Amino acid sequence: MDRKLFYEKDERFSFEAYGVIINCQKLDISKDLAYHVTFSSSRKPIVIARAKFEDTDARWTSIPEGRQKEAEGIGALIEQYLSTND
Repeated sequence: MDRKLFYEKDERFSFEAYGVIINCQKLDISKDLAYHVTFSSSRKPIVIARAKFEDTDARWTSIPEGRQKEAEGIGALIEQYLSTND
């Protein structure tokens, strides 16, 4: 098995939001878009993925589940960052 969990260096990026530096590293998990996210504050790291659920459109979720609201907010910030920096 030659796949890596973490992508190469160019798949990492950081940005500032609400006075906190958010560090993102793209993960290679199946066909889903996912990131390992760390913060410059005392907030715990989180893994988030853009997932499609049966009853809804694709949305951001935490892995493992339990930090859903946080995943949705961070996912929206990542999307905003990527849309302005592509």
